[in-house]
Formats: sequence, C-alpha cells, structure tokens
Amino acid sequence: MRGENAWQTFAAAISATGTDDHVDRLIDMIGTIVSPDLITVTRYSATRRPEFVKHRGYSEAMVARYLETYYVFDPFYAHWRGERRTGIVPLKSLAGDRMKRGRYIAEFLAQSEICDEIGVLLEDGDDWCLGIFLDRSRQPFRDADIDLLRERFPVFAALHALDTRTRQPSYRRSAAPALPGAVPANGPVLSAALWPELSAREMELVELVLNGHPTATVAARLGIAPGTVKNHRARIYEKLDITTERELFLQFFQRSQPH
Repeated sequence: MRGENAWQTFAAAISATGTDDHVDRLIDMIGTIVSPDLITVTRYSATRRPEFVKHRGYSEAMVARYLETYYVFDPFYAHWRGERRTGIVPLKSLAGDRMKRGRYIAEFLAQSEICDEIGVLLEDGDDWCLGIFLDRSRQPFRDADIDLLRERFPVFAALHALDTRTRQPSYRRSAAPALPGAVPANGPVLSAALWPELSAREMELVELVLNGHPTATVAARLGIAPGTVKNHRARIYEKLDITTERELFLQFFQRSQPH
C-alpha cells in the first residue's frame, strides 16, 4: 500500500475486525492494491451450496442466476471443494481450453460483462472459505497485479482470521440457509461401462474421489462413516488391482481415452 489514504484504509480494516463492517473494510483495503471494475463476495463450502454475501456494482439478477444454475460450473467452487486451499487464485490458473468454452466463462461471465476475475480465498470456519472476487469488465488483470495481491495476502488472511476468532459460533455472514451443494460440473462424470466390475455404490464413491473430495466429504455426501469410506476404497482398489489413489486416476485416464 502506498500513500496516506492507503494507510488509513488499512487502519480502518484493523478497527473493523469483529464488526459488521469487516468485509467492506477488507474490500476497501484490497481495492487500494488492485483496482477492479466490480466486486462480488461469496462463501464456498466443501459440502454446501455457495452463499452470496455481497457485491459492489453487480447485478442482483445475475446473483440469482448464479445461485440457481451456474454455481455448479464455477471453477472457484470446484477448486475449494477439491483442494481446500486458500490464497490468491486467478481465473486463468483454473481455466483450460474446455473451461473457456464452458458455461461459467462463455455464458455466465459473458452475461455479467466480466472478462477476468481474481479470487481472494480466506478460511471462514468449518469447511467454508470467504471468496472476495475482483472482476474486470474491460481489460484483464496483469501478472503484476496478481503478484501484488499474493505479496499482501498474509495481511488479508491475518485480518480475516482475527475477525473469525471474535465471532460467536452461531454467527453467519449470510442470512440464506446452508443448502446441500451439488458436485461441480467441471469434474469427471463416470460411465457405468468404465468399470463394470464395480457396483453402482462403488462407482458413486469413485466419482466423488475423482472430483477431488477428501474422505470426510465423501462420507458426508454418501451418509456413511469415514471408516466405511476407507473400507469401500480398499475393496475398490482390490477389484481394480491397484493400491493408490494415483493409480486410480491413471486408470481412469487410460480407460477414458478413445480407442
């Protein structure tokens, strides 16, 4: 941050931790480092549907469309569910050729008049993260912008961690109910013919694993204990004559290739 105004914004962000103004002052501080055209704030869970917290300069109609339809195509949602990793996440780091032609970028972002996006992902308690999304409608972010955000990310994370520590366990950033979330549509969907030796239940478990879900999330989605997930995995590995998750992925890629 440079200049007196930036330091005042930083001081305001510190003072706002533990208050209803925390997220807004954090947005103000981030905006002194990189300037977006608009901002959206969303919470992601490893097991629940995303919650839209607030926005600046965005369309309420597009918020509704995102929560009704497009969230399953959101690569940031898939990133959090699969990797549970905080940090500065540029859209271009998640968007391969298939994603660029997919419904999130080619359809949802195009309708939103957004050409580029950077996510600031912060731990938000339990299996949730708070995503502050910086959006550009006219020109993409520069690599220098991303580097600056990464350099300052420890400050954002420390302020948000201080805020979450001051909250009561019952505190919610969104008034919306936390509904069960669908599996992101960006991951692989398995054909029953891919592994005919597996039962339907085992295929369901394998699909969750290949979509990046850890054991605890697989257990929650299937309504079974984590120990039962491990037992299922052992039987699946035995049937497929493999011993590791890496071999499972390799076998998936080999069997998915057209012959």
